[in-house]
Amino acid sequence: MKTDGCHVVADITLAEYIFTCDEIIERVEVALAKSGMTILGKATHDFGGGGFTGVWLLAESHYSIHTFPERNFISVDCYTCGDKGKPFICVATFMDGMEVQDAKIRILHRGS
Repeated sequence: MKTDGCHVVADITLAEYIFTCDEIIERVEVALAKSGMTILGKATHDFGGGGFTGVWLLAESHYSIHTFPERNFISVDCYTCGDKGKPFICVATFMDGMEVQDAKIRILHRGS
């Protein structure tokens, strides 16, 4: 059996971290919808002060995020298997409108 997957990992440094947890959740879900992905479920946790972690279970695989407001940093992981869903577009859409100071984005093609 042949499996194909695309895994996009992003380390995002912002000029200033100004987001609430609800704003991050909304950004993630808009990005997932715009990139053609289907949310099956999610688990999130607000650590207070803007610190947040979340995982979305997708029909296509998963999306996870961790924020570090004290470092103006966000870590994102978006993985899809098959050809439905566009993980790079998802990450780019999530970042759209943020004051990004630096972004290290890695695209890994997974499977056999």
